[in-house]
Amino acid sequence: MKAIGIVGFKKSGKTTLTMAITRLLMSRGKCVAVIKHSSKPVEHGNTDTGKIMKEVKQIGLITPENTEIILKGEYNLAEIASYINADFLIIEGFKNIKYFPKIICLRKEDNKQILDDGLALFSVSLDSSLKEKKKVDYLISEKKDLEEIVNQLEKKAFMLPDMNCGKCGYSNCYSLAQAIVQGIENQQKCIYYQDLITIKINKKRVYLNPFMAKLYQNMIYGMLSPLKDVGSLKNARIEIEFGSLEILKKKDDHSNSI
Repeated sequence: MKAIGIVGFKKSGKTTLTMAITRLLMSRGKCVAVIKHSSKPVEHGNTDTGKIMKEVKQIGLITPENTEIILKGEYNLAEIASYINADFLIIEGFKNIKYFPKIICLRKEDNKQILDDGLALFSVSLDSSLKEKKKVDYLISEKKDLEEIVNQLEKKAFMLPDMNCGKCGYSNCYSLAQAIVQGIENQQKCIYYQDLITIKINKKRVYLNPFMAKLYQNMIYGMLSPLKDVGSLKNARIEIEFGSLEILKKKDDHSNSI
């Protein structure tokens, strides 16, 4: 999954840009997801959902038009991203997170120095005077500029795993991300880049090095390919759910006693 962050101060055009990019990517046949940061809690008031939220930490809401899952409490970005299956993830806000490239939305030209952490692909604005003064690269309101922004995102968007393992030769994912943005490296420098197999345990992504990824892939393929009516395993999504380990242990104990 490719990712791009959109950062900027209030009323700088972040949501306008997010929606414009989303529409363009979807028109090109891409599956797009958005994660938005808010400094204020979402209020459900005295609705039925709001009443349940006072007592329960996890709520599912199903309507004829939407299905929502509400998780009470604060989760980090990586935890929430693990629930998402998309070609592109657009991350609005989260300016202090540093393992994906960003677009800076400017209201004032001096905001760039504050927001640029070395991961900016380019800067944009709703203010045409900033482009005229060559303080930003693109205008959010210009269709031609938006097309070029999306062209670049298709080539340059990425997301590192935030493992900070150092196996790429850089001290952390932030340093590698900076090198990728600068064009010195590419995402393949990260040993976790090749998604031979994706494993999630309790919705949390487990990252594997190439050797272990290939090992697990071969094991699962070897176990499932002889089965009837499984269809193609190429790009398959396989779900495995464990029963109680206590039940398994009792079964083992019983078989050993026979």
